[in-house]
Amino acid sequence: MSDKVAVLGAGVTLFERRATRRLDEMASEAVSLALRDAGLSYGDIEVAFVANAYRSGSAPIVFYKLSRTGIPITHIDIACASGTRSIQLAGHLIASGAYQTCLVVGVEIMPGGMVPWPIDPETVSLYHEMMFDTVTGLLTMPGAYAYKAVRYMHDFGATPEQFAQVAVKNHRNSCLNPNAMYRKEFSIEDVLGSRMICYPLTLFQCCANSNGAAAVVLSSETRARRHTSRPVLLSGWGETSMRFDPVDPVESHLSEGDTVAAAAGAYEMSGTGPGDADLAQVHDAFSAAEVLQIEALGLCGKGEGAAFTAAGETEIGGSVPVNTDGGLMGCGHPVGASGCRMVAEVFRQLKGQAGARQVEGARLGLVQNSGLGASNVLVLER
Repeated sequence: MSDKVAVLGAGVTLFERRATRRLDEMASEAVSLALRDAGLSYGDIEVAFVANAYRSGSAPIVFYKLSRTGIPITHIDIACASGTRSIQLAGHLIASGAYQTCLVVGVEIMPGGMVPWPIDPETVSLYHEMMFDTVTGLLTMPGAYAYKAVRYMHDFGATPEQFAQVAVKNHRNSCLNPNAMYRKEFSIEDVLGSRMICYPLTLFQCCANSNGAAAVVLSSETRARRHTSRPVLLSGWGETSMRFDPVDPVESHLSEGDTVAAAAGAYEMSGTGPGDADLAQVHDAFSAAEVLQIEALGLCGKGEGAAFTAAGETEIGGSVPVNTDGGLMGCGHPVGASGCRMVAEVFRQLKGQAGARQVEGARLGLVQNSGLGASNVLVLER
């Protein structure tokens, strides 16, 4: 690799339950914020990606409105992991020397109700495992994570109250984030008393569909140092997809990617380890997901994540703050935008610009983002 990769700017729009703006308008706002933050104009961008799961043709829809500068544009869709995968691809392009600057924008206008599976009986064989499980009602995202939670409680003695603490924390953090869709605190009793979705996961332990956009500007370290003496570096990343484990076929069937392997790749590339992390953003689509992912990242031992959370270790003032901006639970989950929003939050934290939710002395942050069969891990440091 010829140069290190830097995150030069980021922008996040308000995440909304009901979209008050069109897809292109939200994307343009996020891009404008990110470019202004980076000190660049759109004419400085050499290559661009749009992360979006629900609108085909999103790349021309987004970028042709901004400016027709002739740069290559690409639409990335790997469900919820689209944004971070786009950023990783940008990292490869910059590190190789192919480009000096790259723009990634994630944007989504979501359908109502539960996130629909991208399974169409007209196009996918009925012999496909996901098709069979979907049409028979065996595989839904709440159901998959509820299974993981029940099994975790059985294996490690965790309690529903410990899982509920994830939601309490993340909703408290979202009250400090003006772009979050939900800005209301809940008690343990509120969370446990909300409508049961799939035991032990109640309504307030599930993220909600949202609409919004987030953008990230990346550059080579050489280019970044023209704008700042202390750039935030994207020093490592790792990515995996589903990995079948014959010893545990049920768990691997429900997997959203091997986070342990993705984290190992990111740590090796960056020359860091979980003990170096000052904070983390993880994919908390459901409360159980956060518990499982902090263990997979190595922030605590296997089977310790629920107790680690309940003890306050993942709070903003804890040993490893997690989802300081409210995460998917507090911010809402516009699928294509969530990964970029997570990177933007760590970027803000490392620059000391997170306001009331600032983690004191933050120098290294992790991002873990899951998608339909994928898990991406990134290391950012300053």
